[in-house]
Amino acid sequence: MTSLAQLPPHEALAEHLADALRKGEVVQDAEFDALLSPHPRKKSGGFWSAVEVAQTASRWFSEAGATRVLDVGAGVGKACTVMALTSGHRVWGLEQRGVLVFEARKLAQKLGAEVVMVEGQLDAVDPFKFDGFYFFNPFAEHIADKYDLYDANIVPSIDTYLKDARKVERWLREASLGTAMVTYNGLGGRIPSSWVCQKKERLAGNVLRLWVKEREATDREAFVEVQDLLITASMLQRLVKEHPQSPLEDLLVSRLVADWEP
Repeated sequence: MTSLAQLPPHEALAEHLADALRKGEVVQDAEFDALLSPHPRKKSGGFWSAVEVAQTASRWFSEAGATRVLDVGAGVGKACTVMALTSGHRVWGLEQRGVLVFEARKLAQKLGAEVVMVEGQLDAVDPFKFDGFYFFNPFAEHIADKYDLYDANIVPSIDTYLKDARKVERWLREASLGTAMVTYNGLGGRIPSSWVCQKKERLAGNVLRLWVKEREATDREAFVEVQDLLITASMLQRLVKEHPQSPLEDLLVSRLVADWEP
């Protein structure tokens, strides 16, 4: 058996990290990100989930009984890989940038993680094949300032934002009872009131929530995540009308979310 000392530095690091993640041990992001190519590594802090966040999400999915998890907007596959190694289950990732899909597949291979990366938009997957969804505010880049974009390959568009978030809301309305969802820094869209927030924790500067679908959707009411708050869409509509200068973050987006008819 080859010892870690006999392996090339990157291979030894990958084996060390994979072993630590399978054991549920603390892994530093800087150490994990050393496995990434230079540009994704540089962008990691703002675009990929921290290791601690993905480990916690994985534990929550396991507690909720979810074994087929899809990460929407998976990027370089950091969260997918961490969740797969933490849970021992295969994890799927959906990503529209081919270069990031390639990077994610390389990362999973280095760490021996069972990750399936799908390249494409939301239509590229069948949501009903999954019993868990992970969202790290995946629609934000459609309305982001140009300085907050990962690269120049995506042109911000409110229309695209609305289209994607409405589609995910339909996924959630039609999902099977017991389906789990973890959101980090918000979904960025409406969450039907048939979903119940069962856990909440602030990690690495943002809020992580576990949601479970506990009943069938029978109305149009929905929740909107605004930082630490959960506000119903109907209440948010009233707030926007009564306080047009409200300091709520992303007020324009909140207004659009509240006015949707999915």
